[in-house]
Amino acid sequence: MLDGVSDPDAFKAFEAQGWSAQAGSYDRLMGRVTDRVAEELLDMAQVGAGDRVLDLATGTGAVAAAAVARGATVTGVDISEEMLVLARERVPQARFLVADAEEELSPGEEFDAVVAGFLINHLPHPERALGAWATALAPGGRLSLSLWDHPERNRFFGLIGDAIGESEGEDAVPDGPDPYRFAGHAELERLLSDAGLSGARAKALCFEQEVDGPDHLWDGLRGGSVRSAARIEARSVSEQQRMRAELERLCEEHRVGDRLLLPVAVTLGAASRSPA
Repeated sequence: MLDGVSDPDAFKAFEAQGWSAQAGSYDRLMGRVTDRVAEELLDMAQVGAGDRVLDLATGTGAVAAAAVARGATVTGVDISEEMLVLARERVPQARFLVADAEEELSPGEEFDAVVAGFLINHLPHPERALGAWATALAPGGRLSLSLWDHPERNRFFGLIGDAIGESEGEDAVPDGPDPYRFAGHAELERLLSDAGLSGARAKALCFEQEVDGPDHLWDGLRGGSVRSAARIEARSVSEQQRMRAELERLCEEHRVGDRLLLPVAVTLGAASRSPA
């Protein structure tokens, strides 16, 4: 067992299949939330015109599109070819490749910035991944990443977790990494520093996401997540109905008129490779 994951290959296969299945529904809600972090992620890596950018876990291409708009040359990679089909349509100016983010990326090619949005929390071997990302940086290059904060602060995810129960459907999900292992600033800064990067820093980004109602949240997270969706789908119809009713109850605290305003909390980190 490495990094607390008994079978990393099984977990990666599960994630690849799951994200491929979610490609068409991801932007209905989840993408609307993660898109709001794109500019901050690029700011943390100081991405500007002329920069060569590697966008890890590019998904449907939101960060890649924002980087291209800044005048950067972008290579986006993802584990899901189905996601990349959508990214290529959205950002024809970028190059997109299927790749495992834990392995060496684009051998012999260096980047001025490497950005990884909502990826580190999915990786069985995060230390290996950071080593590969640091190697991909040109001297003086910058790296930034984002991940979800703990669910008690990130109620956008926390509500669905509370509704379905922490242990519900665990048998439907292969053993995987702790999604909040690096949500704390000290832990994230240590991960970056241990990869040989300098100037490690972390910060919180908080905002509110408007959601049409409990149905929108329920359907959006089922169509924009992998582990949570699998836990829900593994339960009986009656259990799913119970979970859905519990989510309705929990959402009332965040109701404003006929809509919900849900607190979103994200942890961002950045560091750089020392100049030659």
